[in-house]
Amino acid sequence: MSTYSNYQNAYKKASVNTLDQNKLIIMLYDGAIKNANFAVEYMKSGEIEKVHDSLIKTKNIVTELLATLNMENGGEIAKNLKSLYSYMFSLLIEANMEKKSKPVLTVIDLLKELRGAWVQIREKKKPEEKKGNASDQGMMQNNQANPEKRIKITG
Repeated sequence: MSTYSNYQNAYKKASVNTLDQNKLIIMLYDGAIKNANFAVEYMKSGEIEKVHDSLIKTKNIVTELLATLNMENGGEIAKNLKSLYSYMFSLLIEANMEKKSKPVLTVIDLLKELRGAWVQIREKKKPEEKKGNASDQGMMQNNQANPEKRIKITG
């Protein structure tokens, strides 16, 4: 690995460690949406291996979102998110097995809707809270999650 790559990786690691929980969740949604869209495009062009790779990346992100839910403190919201993430996961498996875009498009719509909700939460926070206080997200997402792992999944 080149020196430049080492610096680039160090920069990514440092920037992830300074992001608040809400921003990380939005980044996960962005990565999942991006990879799901790639899968749909690859289906259109018949690039089966790329379809598979894109769907696996999307599934990994959904799995990460599911794994970081704080079921103890998240209440009904965490339960609903768990159900949605599980549903998305099963749709992605179906899409990968059958190479059909309809389940992926359903997942994309759900991810976009959830992402929009997280963006609204972020916008409603006071500017001083945006600097790192993830109290809103603490109720729904576990703050103990490893943000470095998330970035590797989306890359």
